[in-house]
Amino acid sequence: MNGANTSDGQTSRSLVYLLDYLMRVRQDALRGLLAMYLGNIDINRMVAFTDGYRACQSANGIEDEEYGLFRDWLRDVKHEFPTEGWGEKYLRDCDGDHERAIQKFLDFVAEFVALREREKQGG
Repeated sequence: MNGANTSDGQTSRSLVYLLDYLMRVRQDALRGLLAMYLGNIDINRMVAFTDGYRACQSANGIEDEEYGLFRDWLRDVKHEFPTEGWGEKYLRDCDGDHERAIQKFLDFVAEFVALREREKQGG
């Protein structure tokens, strides 16, 4: 484990929130390394990956407010978070191409992250 020891002997670790990790996945996907994260490139695996990451955060008492804001933005602004699930919709939008559907999701992540950065900088 990486991290410094705290006064009670526990190891402290910096948190990696989901959007930050998805930006890393996107960067690697653009380099052709998406399978490194999913094994088989499949939209259902990507959905499970994000759901699992969120479940792990929740189980460890980590509130990921930015991901909640991203989901709200995806639903309310982009109208891309349907009740059927984003994975099903994006796969349909991309004519059954799993890699394109995953890239669509990751591109929305990047768009939202850039928007939030602009907001934080006052622009």
